[in-house]
Amino acid sequence: MNTRSTFSRCLVLCLLVAWTAGSFGTSTAEAREQDGFSTWVWNPWLLRTSSDDLLQFAASNDVSTLYVQIDAEMDKADYAAFIRRASAQNIRIYALDGAPRWATDRGLPQAFLSWLTAYQSSAGTDEKFSGIHVDVEPYLLPEWETGRNALLTTWKTSTDTLLEGAKRLGLRAEADMPFWFDEHRMPGEKGMLSAWMIDRFDGVTIMAYRDSAEQIAEVAKNELAEAEKLGKPLRIAVETNPSAETPQVTFYEEGAEFLNSQLEAVRQKVGSSPAFAGFAVHDYAGWKKMQEKSTATNGKPSRASSSSKTGAAVKSVKTDPAAAQKNAGRKK
Repeated sequence: MNTRSTFSRCLVLCLLVAWTAGSFGTSTAEAREQDGFSTWVWNPWLLRTSSDDLLQFAASNDVSTLYVQIDAEMDKADYAAFIRRASAQNIRIYALDGAPRWATDRGLPQAFLSWLTAYQSSAGTDEKFSGIHVDVEPYLLPEWETGRNALLTTWKTSTDTLLEGAKRLGLRAEADMPFWFDEHRMPGEKGMLSAWMIDRFDGVTIMAYRDSAEQIAEVAKNELAEAEKLGKPLRIAVETNPSAETPQVTFYEEGAEFLNSQLEAVRQKVGSSPAFAGFAVHDYAGWKKMQEKSTATNGKPSRASSSSKTGAAVKSVKTDPAAAQKNAGRKK
């Protein structure tokens, strides 16, 4: 028996298995997100006044990740107590922040990182944030129309600041992204803006804000393909809050049961993609209100099915960037 040859074959096999396991960059926890949900909590004071309701809602709707807004005026003990309770329910808490001016002012992400560094250093093991989730949306700035390349170049630098800070803290860094970023290029990069974001961040949530499974799957398909190519996880987000611009952006009118049916249909369409990392529902307040309305109408709660701020993705035609700017806006 050729021992050296056998060892070589084993080594090659082990390397192949390791490469295959890591080729899509998703951890076991992230893989479980396919059957779970995440949502945004823009009002962190709920941690003090309504933490029981929030955690009960998360448990009832298979929410495995909460993006909780950071407010420097809030007592860190409120965050610590909530994260400790969420950890006991196997719910991950991400530190949520961001604003359009983060793209032009590095001091804003730096202030966020300073707060987070101080918090993490004093928090107990079960009180620490599991990651960072940012929502920047630079296209809401006037510079998007008057000096887009300069704006994006500055945003690139600001993003590097954030990612370097996340790396120092040992935290995952994720970001929100509208579905139409595949129509724009990042200056100095080969690919589109969507590919740049997917590549730079540990995970991206695409705001595929439409109210039918067909449309959601359609506007998310390019980014899913990019995420597969780059080996990154991608969540698909939907909206539940009312939209003054166009009703096709949100499930507000259709209600919770229709939302659930459409998400299941989307899951059937895209669930085989190794990049698909589950759904994000924007946001906790709107989602909860939708379910309460359904309960009042039907006499029973309508929860999310896991079987198997109004956002930027309001373009009625994917190839019409100007329309997006007239309609875009976020309620936070």
